[in-house]
Amino acid sequence: MQHPDVARERLFTMRMSEDEAVRMEAVAAHYALNAASLIRMLIKREADTLDVGGAAKEAPKHGAKKTAKK
Repeated sequence: MQHPDVARERLFTMRMSEDEAVRMEAVAAHYALNAASLIRMLIKREADTLDVGGAAKEAPKHGAKKTAKK
């Protein structure tokens, strides 16, 4: 169920292999989610783990090096 305060206006479309689809369906079933909710959950979990925040912060580009804090 979508939270009433969340407007979802952006559409994302992707293709996946049969193997990827089977894996996604299995993980979604484990969490009792549909595919869209699973993807949202995984993105949020990864963003929280990386501490990249919301739309205000940019995720590091692939291969970007982290700088050491002094």
